[in-house]
Order: sequence, then structure tokens, then C-alpha cells
Amino acid sequence: MNLFFDHSINKNTKTVNFSFEESKHIKSFRMKSKELVTVTNGKGLEWIGELETINKNNPIANKISSKVHNDMISKIEIAIAPTKKIDRIEWFLEKSTEIGIKKIHFIQTKNSIRKKINKERLEKIIISSMKQSKQFHKPIIYDIISFNDFIILNNNTQKFIAHCQNTHKTDLAKNLINNNPCTIMIGPEGDFTRKEVDFATLNGFNPVGLGKNRLRTETAALVAIQTVHTLLTI
Repeated sequence: MNLFFDHSINKNTKTVNFSFEESKHIKSFRMKSKELVTVTNGKGLEWIGELETINKNNPIANKISSKVHNDMISKIEIAIAPTKKIDRIEWFLEKSTEIGIKKIHFIQTKNSIRKKINKERLEKIIISSMKQSKQFHKPIIYDIISFNDFIILNNNTQKFIAHCQNTHKTDLAKNLINNNPCTIMIGPEGDFTRKEVDFATLNGFNPVGLGKNRLRTETAALVAIQTVHTLLTI
């Protein structure tokens, strides 16, 4: 099953007019009229239709059936300081989408080097990974927000800050985590400052470690996601 994406459709949509980008994919798969296609809006929808024609620039499919899948079991949210080399963040987005993540927040910290992101490009990477891994829920990404603002605005009951400071912290894998939304903050190259860790802790974030090895920013975020997934399945 090849999965296609159209953010504008819903379960009652009768006809899908594919975008230029998705049309290129249909043609690359050498699909023919009468073949079935599966389309999602990234919000749990599985829409199945029959290709009417592929000769035009924008192929059309007519609805056969549709259903909406329940929300993701895992409601993991990562708040991460974007790395200097953006390709490392792009890699993280690709892999975290494959594994399963609900939201990605970008934060600006004291030691942050990169202060801007190309959200449009990052959205394309997430959509591509979502389709490749055959998922019907697209992770949500947010523009960069200051560290303090993110701390204050986050209302999740399960929230952690992973850091390398020589202060008291528990291993993330030893925490009791349930299916409620779970936020994990990952610092930049150079880590969070002690002041940032203290501020987060005072505002309800539990300080945690991710093992003995010192990890790159994007690796730490991926380890955190997989750790929570494992905790939710044992």
C-alpha cells in the first residue's frame, strides 16, 4: 500500500484532486486508472479511492470507503533546541515520525546556536516519513519559542527535562509513565544551563538522565522517545 497525503480531505470527501507533488508520486509508481489509492489527511483518516485518470497533471480518485483511526497511543512531545547543522534535526524528524511522536516543539535556550528553522521544509520531511511508515497521524511541529515561555505554557502532567548537569536526577527509564501526554525537553549542543534546569524543575519538570553515555542532541531525543515507547508496552 502506497500512502498519499491531502490535508484538506475528510471522511465525507467524494473526490480527491491530487496536488502536483502527490501527482508526481503517483506517476513514479506507474499507477494506472482503476487502481486503488489510500490517502490520509494526517489526522487519522484512511480514505480509499479508485483512480479515475492519471493522464492529467492532477490525477483524480473517487471515493470507495473511508474511516478514521483512533488517536495515537503514544502522546509523546519533544521540546528540542535545533542543532547548528539542520540536517541532524531533519534526521531526527524523519526517525521520530517513524517510531511515533505526537508533537515537536523547538525551543531557544541560553546555549542555542540556531535561532531559526524552515518550517515548510521540515513539514515536508515529516509528511514523507509519515507516508513511508504508513501512518495516518502526522506529528505537529511548532515554531521556535523561548525556553522560559515553553516552560510556563506547558500544561502536561508528565514532563521531564533531560540534562547532563551534575545534579540529582533519575533515569528516564525508571519513571512510571502512562498514556497521558508526556513532554521531554532536550537541550542544545552544550546542554541546558544550571539556571535553566532549576527553573524547569521549579515549574514541575522532573530532571532525568538518558544513560551513562553523553549523547548528541538528536540522538538523545530519539532515545527518549524509544524509552517512553518501551515503558508503555511493558
